[in-house]
Amino acid sequence: MKKLIAIILLTITATITASSYGAAQETGTYPYYKTTTASFDEIFTELQDVIINEGLVIDFIGNVDDMLLRTSEAASSVTSDGQKSPYLHAKYLQFCSAKLTHMAVSADSRNLAICPYVFFIYETHSNPGNVTVGFRPPLFGPSKRSGKIKAQVIEFLQEIIDKTISG
Repeated sequence: MKKLIAIILLTITATITASSYGAAQETGTYPYYKTTTASFDEIFTELQDVIINEGLVIDFIGNVDDMLLRTSEAASSVTSDGQKSPYLHAKYLQFCSAKLTHMAVSADSRNLAICPYVFFIYETHSNPGNVTVGFRPPLFGPSKRSGKIKAQVIEFLQEIIDKTISG
């Protein structure tokens, strides 16, 4: 009986968590992203400029589109429309903020996991002309102090997206 109750509770928790995440994802709030009809190259350049203008250094740019094309045969992966990748263009870039990282790790040493921040930008074959830009929400430790810095970090990352889209 205890096992049955535990299974029911886990199922309810998983269902609530999944539906909450799905609802938040549909509103574009978590993970935070926005879509624009500006060109991929224009938005990618703008994203880089916004980050650099914040006084930050981009550590790495990953070319997901190239990787998927290069590895599609080895992964036996082809999309439903016969493409080797769902993306026309897809990149990510990573950087960190020394100021915010110092604040975060001072609040909780487990907050080291927030760095680097990862932003993504893509345009799909199924929705050409629409470019999506967003970020992977950083993970924070459970302390109350972490919650305060998390709000600051998320706001900062959202501002980067907003500035990028408003160009």
